[in-house]
Parts: sequence; C-alpha cells; structure tokens
Amino acid sequence: MSRGFRDADQTQAMSDQAVANEVQRILERGRRDPTGAAADGMCQDCGKRIGDERLAVLPSAVRCVRCQASWEQGQAGH
Repeated sequence: MSRGFRDADQTQAMSDQAVANEVQRILERGRRDPTGAAADGMCQDCGKRIGDERLAVLPSAVRCVRCQASWEQGQAGH
C-alpha cells in the first residue's frame, strides 16, 4: 500500500469525527439561538418547561417531548 493512502479504519475514524464535530457545531448554534430555549430549559415551541429527565439525557434539547414528536412528524413529510 502506498504511503499516500490511509487505511479504511483511519478514513472511517476521520469521517466519524467530522460528523461528530458538525453535530456539535449545530447543537452549539442552537444553544446560542436567541429564539431557542435550551439555555433556560424552556421549549422553543410551546414555551413550557422541558422535563428534567429529557434535559438530563439530552441537555441540548430545545423542545419538550410532545413538541419534538410533533416537529419530527412534520419533518417526515419533507
């Protein structure tokens, strides 16, 4: 194998890291979004408090479970 090529494991690891970095960047952008409620634990759609259990599992959540489910159903048609 030429030294100019990475093996498949290295390439996959780099790809996985790039995806993880992009996801993190998107989550950070959502936390800074002035309309998003992640910083104060309030749902950006209904304005109610996001459940503590949801925030414990997904601290970057910007919607309560009910609104997230509704949002995902709406996205499925796109």
